[in-house]
Amino acid sequence: MAAGIQLRSTLSRAALAESREPQLIYVLLEMSAQGVPTTLPKLPLNLCLVIDRSSSMRGERLQQVKDAASRIVDLLGPDDHFSLVTFNDRAEVVVPAQRARNKGDLKRMIGQVEAAGGTEMATGMALALQEVQKPMLGRGVSRILLLTDGRTYGDEGRCVEIARRVQGRGIGLTALGIGGEWNEDLLETMAARENSRTQYITSATEIAQVFTDEVKRMSSIFAQDVALKAELRPGAMLRSLDRVRPFIATVQALEERELVWAASLGDWPGTDPQAFLLEVVVPPMAVGDHPLLRLTLRYSLPGMNLLNQQEELVLRVSLRPASTVSYEVDPTVKHWLERLVAYRLQAGAWQDMEAGRVEEATRRLQMAGTRLFEAGEVELARTVQEEATRLLRSGHASAEGRKRIKYGTRGLMGRGGSQEREAQG
Repeated sequence: MAAGIQLRSTLSRAALAESREPQLIYVLLEMSAQGVPTTLPKLPLNLCLVIDRSSSMRGERLQQVKDAASRIVDLLGPDDHFSLVTFNDRAEVVVPAQRARNKGDLKRMIGQVEAAGGTEMATGMALALQEVQKPMLGRGVSRILLLTDGRTYGDEGRCVEIARRVQGRGIGLTALGIGGEWNEDLLETMAARENSRTQYITSATEIAQVFTDEVKRMSSIFAQDVALKAELRPGAMLRSLDRVRPFIATVQALEERELVWAASLGDWPGTDPQAFLLEVVVPPMAVGDHPLLRLTLRYSLPGMNLLNQQEELVLRVSLRPASTVSYEVDPTVKHWLERLVAYRLQAGAWQDMEAGRVEEATRRLQMAGTRLFEAGEVELARTVQEEATRLLRSGHASAEGRKRIKYGTRGLMGRGGSQEREAQG
């Protein structure tokens, strides 16, 4: 079996009723590795840590961060690169980009970091971008790992602009927030591109495991430059594209030209399956089986020296007389769709809350809670209902509750990323 990525699709409904009006259908696109050796050569790593050392990090949080950073140094090989930038009211390069060979010196520099001052993230991000670009990697994995526990003031726009430069140069960004006071909307916006994600750390004791998991993710890159193209039949439209496995995140799909949509999916860590939901508008068509769209996946497998690989899949849709059509949704598609709807409902609730539409925000949260109960996410559903009650009574949600709901519905909250690993199956 040739090495590559296998595509499999499942439609939300086996057949649609004949109609003179456009209809919606969901496509679950599952991607899995095939013919891949159990062990692949590890790509060189280039990691820059960007650590908030403001006064609120003082004590156990900063000590846990320093211990976790030292653990990262232990995990790196002699050809991997490491750098460390800290920020409070200003930013400082603590460890300039260098090969992780003299590990004792690196750990001593990490150990000298102390907490004081306020929080200005943008300068730290700018210095991190400089450091992470210094190593001249022919091929490899470059990433900025940001950790903050507070709100940056006055430089949010610059933070997003620097994040876009980072991503535009093929560098990944992982933005971690700890505690209840950091700005999740800012980190979400910064990470809203390929090779980027955010995660909520509820306790300082989780930091080491989260950092370790991140290095393992970097070390297990299976495919790079993964990109998806969808070519639709006339009258059809791609309404949305969302990643649902291993975590929920909206994927930016752009219409390159008429009826052709393209999305960059970035790197693929590990060989665990990934899955996406496409929401597609089906135009009016006669009874029969019709091609709806052609999906083309392009990627490279650097560990196997396979570049510019391609896999195609043509999706067909069946139109039948209304009297013969079952409206039952495929159970696998329903499983992921329920979780995606819950995530969208809670996201809309926070927008309503910010706009002062408290009753509408409460209604959305209650609907999200119902979806989660139906999906078997009982503990998270209770948290959602508690915050809905709090919101209705006081007009506000708790900072911690909001984060737990947002990252819980995405599958990116838990002990050391445990929920993400569970979502990966």
